[in-house]
Amino acid sequence: MKHKKNSSFNAAKRLQRKLALQAGFYDGRFKEKVVKDKKKEYKRKLGRKKIDLMNEE
Repeated sequence: MKHKKNSSFNAAKRLQRKLALQAGFYDGRFKEKVVKDKKKEYKRKLGRKKIDLMNEE
């Protein structure tokens, strides 16, 4: 099934993308703000730390 190049749906999608570009949607301004869990990050760092059995006290 072939699609028309300039169908109304495609024209609407192009217009919507153009408006989103003007609003700054693709440059990160609409990105969700994520708050890091400090306890979880600390446990991850400890888990990745190498253990040296020779110099352990």
